[in-house]
Amino acid sequence: MLPLYLHEPYRLRMSGHFLSDETWSHMDRTIADYELIVGVSGVVFMETGGRMYEVRAGNILFLMPGERHRGYRLSTPGVSFYWFHFLVPEAAEEAPAGQMPRYASCPSPSRVHILARQLLHAANGGYRIRGAGDYFLTCLLIELADQLQDSDGRPAMDAQLYELLAWTRLHALDADITVGRIADHIGYNKDYLSRMFKRRFGSGLLDYIHGLKLDAAKELLAGGKLGVKEIAGRVGFGDDKQFAKWFKRLAGVTPTAYRQAFGGTRLNNR
Repeated sequence: MLPLYLHEPYRLRMSGHFLSDETWSHMDRTIADYELIVGVSGVVFMETGGRMYEVRAGNILFLMPGERHRGYRLSTPGVSFYWFHFLVPEAAEEAPAGQMPRYASCPSPSRVHILARQLLHAANGGYRIRGAGDYFLTCLLIELADQLQDSDGRPAMDAQLYELLAWTRLHALDADITVGRIADHIGYNKDYLSRMFKRRFGSGLLDYIHGLKLDAAKELLAGGKLGVKEIAGRVGFGDDKQFAKWFKRLAGVTPTAYRQAFGGTRLNNR
């Protein structure tokens, strides 16, 4: 586990978005920095510290400074991941604010991808404020520590609640997704399910659905390839004007403004 200290920001050294259109394997090397790899698509086959890891979409892997790492198998064309080299602050006297596992699967990968894109935007001059990249990096690490806190021994979620969240994430972008449809699938009364969800998570199930749709829309907008009308359809809206009003109400900006603000990334394929 990596401790998370917040008495000063983590320092970003370099970053990028790797994408290969041919078979690829990571070079054999040792670096002086920490590195965070966030899987986007395909599988990165990485050997480090005498162990082998498969970094898939939604997975994260930390590489340690001074530790040799290399690819142990070819990845297929289309493999993609975000990468961040950074330095950690010196350990503080107080206890760490959280912990991050070295290798894990994120429960809400879209939130991680959105923060990763914001960080890349900052690292490539998207903000005039000096050191913005360091603070966005620290925010990304806070998100990881918060999402992955169950790995430090907190009680596991019961099976039925886990099924509820998994099924909702799977169908959240459907045009006909409703609390009633989820309740029918789980076998609960709709009102009881809504109360139980809010008591357990502090917000309503409908808010959770809208959050999943919003995260997906932001990720698609930041990618920069699809038009707003097509993105609206991808997240369950038949009318792009209705989608634009909904997006501005929840995000505070229009879809176009969000794309302009967070669309900049650094791509590499070596």
